[in-house]
Amino acid sequence: MKIIYNYVKTFNKIIWSEKIPLIYTLVLPAVFYLFSNFHYLSLGKVPLSKLLLSTSNYFAYMIVSVAINGVGLQIINFRESGFLKTLTMISGGERKFPLYGILISELVFGYFCILLFGLLISFFNIKSIIPIVFIYTLIYLIAAVPVMLVSIVLDIFPLRLNTSSVLANLGLFLMIWLSAVRRDTGSFLGELLFGINPADYVTQVASIVINLFQYQRLVNMYQLLAVLSLFVIYCLVGYWAGSRIKINSLLMRN
Repeated sequence: MKIIYNYVKTFNKIIWSEKIPLIYTLVLPAVFYLFSNFHYLSLGKVPLSKLLLSTSNYFAYMIVSVAINGVGLQIINFRESGFLKTLTMISGGERKFPLYGILISELVFGYFCILLFGLLISFFNIKSIIPIVFIYTLIYLIAAVPVMLVSIVLDIFPLRLNTSSVLANLGLFLMIWLSAVRRDTGSFLGELLFGINPADYVTQVASIVINLFQYQRLVNMYQLLAVLSLFVIYCLVGYWAGSRIKINSLLMRN
């Protein structure tokens, strides 16, 4: 545990030394949300359930963005620089310790962004700040862990950083769009297939948690089963991908 803790401290320093991730993970979605919903929000106190549901796609963007750029592409960056191999050798050949360090660091960073975003929207329903923080935290714990684990799949392909970055971020916006435009299928299989899209999985989790705590009604069983199944699938795929990562750079001998 001590070596993982040391990795977390190291990666946290790297994360917080860069300002660009904070801008595209938190600032841009927050500005876009306020701009696109200004008329609705300016009418007065917004019902909490509607306020939370209106942010689910932004929530999905923030989590998937951190997973792709902070975990998947960061591991590729470390691999190409030789940093990943060095850390693996320091760990006695155990590549899982650096991976755990990266995952935990990015989970903390992502939660910080989500928390600030939640505090921002709470200004439009200031009495609900505690429920907003609680619900956001619960959604984040259920959604972010498997999504960040499955993002390791990016690292098993023999692609260089520039290529992976372009493809992954184009895929990010495609995933957000597909999640935003699709309708409820009304079936376990339909929700499961749509949930293969990580952004859609996040919005499914958000919908279930918000409906459960705000509308105080039972969640449809097919939705709940789909989310539980996806949680397990994502974690298993992420674990499998973690054992398949190549630590040698494609560009240089190290």
